[in-house]
Amino acid sequence: MLDNVERFSRGMIDAHTHLLGSELSPVVLEEGDRLGVKLFVCSSIAGYKYYPSASEVTRANDDLIEVIRKLPDRVAGYCYVNPRHGDAALHEFRRRVEDHGMIGLKLWVATLCDDPLVYPLIERAIEYRAPILIHAWRKTVGQQPYESTAVHVANLAKRYPEARIIMAHMAGKVECAVNLIEPYPNVYTDTSGTPIGGAEVQIAVERLGARRVIFGSDLHGADLASNIGKVLGAGLTAEQIDLVMGHNMERLLSEVAK
Repeated sequence: MLDNVERFSRGMIDAHTHLLGSELSPVVLEEGDRLGVKLFVCSSIAGYKYYPSASEVTRANDDLIEVIRKLPDRVAGYCYVNPRHGDAALHEFRRRVEDHGMIGLKLWVATLCDDPLVYPLIERAIEYRAPILIHAWRKTVGQQPYESTAVHVANLAKRYPEARIIMAHMAGKVECAVNLIEPYPNVYTDTSGTPIGGAEVQIAVERLGARRVIFGSDLHGADLASNIGKVLGAGLTAEQIDLVMGHNMERLLSEVAK
């Protein structure tokens, strides 16, 4: 495992992070330097409010743009939207990509990801060739009313095979989730999620292939080192780790329309 840490310290990408308040903690940046994370792909989800107002969404994206301005070589941004805002959400996404250089779309729990309210945003993301990071989780208790699961992600992928979808957290219940998305090659999954360990990462790679699994930590809500460790401890080959820890996301980012 130590050999792998040295091998991949030249440039990992953390594809799933969040701001802490309005900032990316200096501690995170220092740990990224120490562990070899060259880029944090980040969203700001309006203070973790489930149904933020349009002004709260705008303020959250403004905060992230300021972080990117200060750290252009270390941070890239997903535009967070509340699809219930309709045309205002679409306008927010458009200007953040076209005017401010954001690279993708972030959907959380305001609306199920396969709701028709989301379709205009997905269609615009397809035009941009932008990755769409979708929170997905199947909970035994505490499920939010509009919290997407792998079923909803699969429905969306079937409707929009051109969309570049990242299903976050392996949707919380890994085995059934990866089985549901396996038929849709446009869906990736990320490795973030507190209960997820090396065995779950191994399952995802075995069933989807290493090219469809992307490293994410879910910072600041999780620990960067332990999230790297569970990938390095998943029994993957060096080539597979290379793909998961950076190359897959690097490829997606390289294809975003400039």
